[in-house]
Amino acid sequence: MVDAWAPEAQEYDIGRRCLRAILHEPGWMVRVLTKNVAVRKEFDLIKEHRSRVLVGLSITTTPEKTAIIKIIEPNASSIQERMLALAEASARGLRTYAMFCPLLPDIADAPEQIDQLVHFAADRQVEEIFVEPVNPRGPGLIHCQQALELWGYPKEAEAIKQIRNRANWSKYVVNLLRNVQRSVRKYSDINKLRFLLYLSNLLPDDLQAISKDDVGVVWLKK
Repeated sequence: MVDAWAPEAQEYDIGRRCLRAILHEPGWMVRVLTKNVAVRKEFDLIKEHRSRVLVGLSITTTPEKTAIIKIIEPNASSIQERMLALAEASARGLRTYAMFCPLLPDIADAPEQIDQLVHFAADRQVEEIFVEPVNPRGPGLIHCQQALELWGYPKEAEAIKQIRNRANWSKYVVNLLRNVQRSVRKYSDINKLRFLLYLSNLLPDDLQAISKDDVGVVWLKK
């Protein structure tokens, strides 16, 4: 229900306490996911149980877009800090995975940005590469659009507005998937790709197009 290393969670040392509780159970595995580099404090504990823990930091764009993403993720560590923390985990011999979710239009979905992220993941020798288009359900897209407008990013706000339309969202997903597949095939191993995708909002033609090459897609039904 909460990022275990968010500022409010750090007050109660939730992350480390949860890790200790789970790792106390024989054979239980842990997948760590956070947007805060405070997780670095747990690397010593994780290394003691290296085979049972996968470390991931959610990286939602490339470093040059830090100012924009800070508007949407105000309590998260910077993109550069998250990348450095994941690099440190890898350098310390911890098991790592990449989490590029969500990759928003005009903020993180350009082919050159995807290449940069995938290349970074490959250099870290991650075990898996997770990617996800933004979920159109709920008020999240509206809130993102409004925040970007308020802080003077009308171009990016318009891109968010466009994918509130089902047809535009469906096309954005197809383009994102193809660019991700191309990049993972070029820089990494396509068998590591986990592209998380809900069926419900895809248009039939786009669903059919994806189905012709859905390598790496993890189909979600709801």
